Amino acid sequence: MTRYRLALVTVAALIVIAVLFTVVSNTPPAATASSTGGQVQPVSERHEAPGFTGIDGWLNSPPLTLAALRGKVVLIDFWTFSCVNCVRTIPHLKILYDDYRADGLVIVGVHSPEFDFEKVPANVAAAVTRLGITWPVAIDSQMATWNAYQNEYWPAEYLLDRQGRVAYTSFGEGDYAQTDAAVAQLLNVHTAPLPSSTPVPDNTTPELYAGSERSVGLADNEQYGALGSPQKYPDPGPPQSQDDIQVTGTWTDEGEYLQADSNGHVRLNFTADSVYIVAGTPGAALAVSVKLDGKAVPSGNSGAALTDSGFTVTRQDLFQLLAGVSSGYHLIDLTVPAGFRIYTFTFG
Repeated sequence: MTRYRLALVTVAALIVIAVLFTVVSNTPPAATASSTGGQVQPVSERHEAPGFTGIDGWLNSPPLTLAALRGKVVLIDFWTFSCVNCVRTIPHLKILYDDYRADGLVIVGVHSPEFDFEKVPANVAAAVTRLGITWPVAIDSQMATWNAYQNEYWPAEYLLDRQGRVAYTSFGEGDYAQTDAAVAQLLNVHTAPLPSSTPVPDNTTPELYAGSERSVGLADNEQYGALGSPQKYPDPGPPQSQDDIQVTGTWTDEGEYLQADSNGHVRLNFTADSVYIVAGTPGAALAVSVKLDGKAVPSGNSGAALTDSGFTVTRQDLFQLLAGVSSGYHLIDLTVPAGFRIYTFTFG
């Protein structure tokens, strides 16, 4: 089953049972809040898409409007650069863009942030360059366009027909063949070949947040300290619990992340093929060492960010630590210096 991030408002809704979205005056019908199930909607069921609103800047393009894009088929991709599901979608979007651009496809990435560091335009611009994104990107740091679409997911695809109406939606990672077919149908061309993808197993460890805004506690019943105040955590050895983050040393809860105030460890018993971390630094580059099951990480299990069982954090971003890990639970152990920030673990 494909995994994807729920928006923070959705997570909050699950916790408190009900929450109201703030939307702009041109609220779309409820159809935008549910996937079209891989099918292009009949013309009679399509509705006009909300325009781009509250955008803080544009990358790879001058400002765009849906009115100016009439006559094109427009794929609006809601994403954020530290979301692994969004990043894994980018190669598929590149193929769609390369294969269908000449036929009239326009892709617009709407970058709607999850974390504060993703609201900084320079960070978004650097990520767009680093990820090789060449289509227009709207910086939606205030989530105004996100709210106009009543969107709830990273990533989310809204496909508009040549009259600017929402004809197809897909929420979460996946549905690549269906999206390809929907684009081709609206353009009246043959479909393009897409790379294959492997579904994430249902028993994979779920995304885990650090910081009290998104998490109620840590491994083995450890709790967060007062917001903004250092809290010392003992080192009892590897955690006994599964799917819970353990920290040792002194850490400060900053709400959406934990920051180390001393050298320490971040440990986790997980089950997944691949392990990613959203981590950061307050400024200076930080060297982090990584062990898998108490040993140096074998070269065959090293993620893209790892070199000789370690990686260097120079910015707030998503880092792949492990890949090709065998089934069952394993222990990942990060030795971190003061200043290290952890936002979340994500798995694939």
